[in-house]
Amino acid sequence: MRGALAAGGGWIAPALWSVSAGRTLELRRARPGDPEPLDLVLLPGLVNAHSHLDLAGAPPIPARGDFTEWLFAVGGVRDDARDVEASARAESEALARAGVTLVGDIDWSGGSATRGRTAAGLDGVAYHEIVGVHRERARLRLAAALQLVERSDPAGVGLSPHAPFTVHHEVVREIVLAAARRGLRLAMHLAETPEETRFLLHGDGPVLRFLQAIGKGLPFETPPRLRPVAWADEAGLLAAGCVVVHGNDLDDDDVARLAARGSSVVYCHGTHSHFGRPRHRIGELLDAGVNVALGTDSGLSNRGVDLWAELQRLAADRPDLDPLRLLDCATAGGRKALGLEPEAASWQPGTRADALLLAEPPPTVETWTPRAVASWALSGAAHPAATVHGGRFVLGRSTPPSLAAFLDAPWAQG
Repeated sequence: MRGALAAGGGWIAPALWSVSAGRTLELRRARPGDPEPLDLVLLPGLVNAHSHLDLAGAPPIPARGDFTEWLFAVGGVRDDARDVEASARAESEALARAGVTLVGDIDWSGGSATRGRTAAGLDGVAYHEIVGVHRERARLRLAAALQLVERSDPAGVGLSPHAPFTVHHEVVREIVLAAARRGLRLAMHLAETPEETRFLLHGDGPVLRFLQAIGKGLPFETPPRLRPVAWADEAGLLAAGCVVVHGNDLDDDDVARLAARGSSVVYCHGTHSHFGRPRHRIGELLDAGVNVALGTDSGLSNRGVDLWAELQRLAADRPDLDPLRLLDCATAGGRKALGLEPEAASWQPGTRADALLLAEPPPTVETWTPRAVASWALSGAAHPAATVHGGRFVLGRSTPPSLAAFLDAPWAQG
């Protein structure tokens, strides 16, 4: 490869990356006698840390009125969903071609979306979603999720109580205990909107009207009078390592609490932009030491689910953010959030061999710093040529002749 950028690490050009049985053997500077370098740039594989593959293929829902009106429409899309497994497979294949090597997916489908993803060869974590403001309904959903977990590899599954206002508060604690007993990961939509914060603090507003309209009851008898992050801490979620999805409505105390708990936050820039929300505190989170990952959410609130394109849009929309830190969020940050070998983002020996190969590097790339390479990669000038998934090549939208010749060589087929 022409160069290798370990997110948060060093730049090597030209580089030799040795792989065996889907694992990295070595990453070092190329020496005389090594194979001729390819005209590509090697980056860590991307991690889409929050997706909804069960909603694959559905068009965006316009953001009108408050957030709960959008939620009503999502319910209709789910009720009308057909061929979830096939749609999830197609979307997973598209993600794999565009640099994504791992996914954190919220699966409401009873496993259909996860089967589609695995059929596409895309690895990650399936968080089985639990919804139910009525206590017994929530318990039934938890029991169903645990049945799915028992039939799965525990390294690739987790539980996701949907949100503080859609799961009965007693069952949230039961979910935390169930996950602890089985060593499962947790993820939850948290601090997503001011409407959510208002409901937890005061028990009124649009969320109350939404719950009254669906007629399933309320998640608590009296509001906890806590902001969402403090509520999650009090419920034991943060101590259990629950991934905070979105984290849009945070104050200074929330940021400090997340940092103290060692929490991970997944920021979904496309969804944030779709709803026109105030500027996200991703910079303050990073400065405080919070692990930040990136996700695409679903196409219902985004311009597609291309994480590479979204990463480039984020860099363009937020020039105040260091592109090297953003790349780290999309790679090692995502791996850490999912609990899946964050050190693989710097190709440590023995770790899973994942990578994104970029075409059309500038001729001066050998002399660049890691930050300069990251700036070029996120500028819009770089294009995915291929993705490496555990040593397996998945071709991108356009394959350079040098890579095509490399893959056609008999010695490369093994």
